[in-house]
Amino acid sequence: MADFVFKISPNIILGPYTVARIGQIAASWGTKWMLLADPILKEFDLVEKMVSAMEDKGLSVFVFDDIPSAPTSATLDQALSLARGAHVHGIISYGGTKCASLGRALASLYNEDHDLYEYLGGKQPFGGSLPFIEVPSTCRDAFVFLDRTPVIDARNRQIRLMKIQSGVCRAVIIDPNLYMHMSPNTAVSMVFHAISLAVEGYVSTKSNFFSETILGKAIELLLLALDPEQSKLVGTPSEMLIAQGGSMASMGVALSSPGVATAISLACNARYKTSTSLVSSVLLPYIMEDASRAKVDRIATIGKMLGVSARGLETAELAKAAIDDMRRRLALAGLPTRLKDLGLTIDQLVPVAEDASALDIMNYIPRSLSSDDLFDLIKQAY
Repeated sequence: MADFVFKISPNIILGPYTVARIGQIAASWGTKWMLLADPILKEFDLVEKMVSAMEDKGLSVFVFDDIPSAPTSATLDQALSLARGAHVHGIISYGGTKCASLGRALASLYNEDHDLYEYLGGKQPFGGSLPFIEVPSTCRDAFVFLDRTPVIDARNRQIRLMKIQSGVCRAVIIDPNLYMHMSPNTAVSMVFHAISLAVEGYVSTKSNFFSETILGKAIELLLLALDPEQSKLVGTPSEMLIAQGGSMASMGVALSSPGVATAISLACNARYKTSTSLVSSVLLPYIMEDASRAKVDRIATIGKMLGVSARGLETAELAKAAIDDMRRRLALAGLPTRLKDLGLTIDQLVPVAEDASALDIMNYIPRSLSSDDLFDLIKQAY
């Protein structure tokens, strides 16, 4: 088992209507802020409400919402120029993982003086970062607590995990009310994405007793959120269960590591703008199946979390039953079960396997996979 090192840097504020406190929280680090806002939030007047909450505390806010579905280093470069020109004191991301990833990179590089692409190539930023506050509107960000952030290289649309300084993120404000604005299908796919993230961390070679405890609880909460009747029995609204489970999945995976589904979904999104949630959901039973070759006991334990009866079953049989049960749950949710259902061709997935295998998170998966092995797994899911 890997050595246990516990360090969590951002303040975590989780609860209904916590977004209304953004002005009070942000005032601790400055008065001039750049707000990276997902354009879809404007449809619900959520951006205007956040700006008002900050201005009521005497803060000035510059909104940047020209953010495409899969922003690249070109978007990051544009945002850097705007932020430096406005001399902002900090960055706030308001939206899904694309806004958060962009915000972390922007805060990290604001005071750097080297070319952006040197950092995409692996250079460590050493200048002081700007304070960064993440306000996620989704529940499945793998990089909240990590020292990396995904950036798409605009030159070739290859995904990179850019190094960032320790402590870039000062606060994470998780408001479960934001999840109520998602369509039911989108919400379900994101819950399965968060489950996939938790499973990756649970079976990783970097896992430890603490990450396993947190990730096991994350899976339990997220499964409860998928079952309205069970949510009523525990007396907690599903959106609160999603917020709690998603935050624990992010925290647990920082103590362990993301894995195969994260790598492939990021590579697919970078090259073809596919939904990371849908790709991760499709891959979930396949990564469980592959992990069972090296960590059959972990997959069997997940089976117990799923409520699979272990009576009369050997460990390997229980693991297989867990994988079958996950496939059943995905089918009942009406989500795509094959990568081809997402409009991808098998030829397009060849560079995806190569890009995914180059990410350093692949060093901590349950068993070593070459790019050819990864492509074989992709073909099974295709």
